[in-house]
Amino acid sequence: MEEGTKGTYASEPTAMTYGMSDELRNSDLLDRINGLSIQDKQCLIRYISEEVEVEELEEDEWDRQDTSDLKPYTLDELYARLQESHEQYLRGEYYTEEEVRAELKKEFLWLQ
Repeated sequence: MEEGTKGTYASEPTAMTYGMSDELRNSDLLDRINGLSIQDKQCLIRYISEEVEVEELEEDEWDRQDTSDLKPYTLDELYARLQESHEQYLRGEYYTEEEVRAELKKEFLWLQ
């Protein structure tokens, strides 16, 4: 930096966490990542990148939806939907997280 110029410097640890939420910075996740092998870190980066890509695609899909003709649900309608959902759960009519992820991968396979 030129003499007489003022600037703000950040230490490397601070710069590395810039933009992270307090929740992430205060969790033990960053410390746990430091202990991983390079291969595990690379796999983790690929995993997170895929998750972000899927989430961005889902957001884009919602943004493209024409919702001009949608009307809000009444409280009675919402309660009825909640009750039906609970009854389906009690009957075992639901998908596990693994099943949902498998279906999403099938649905978005063409994007890879």
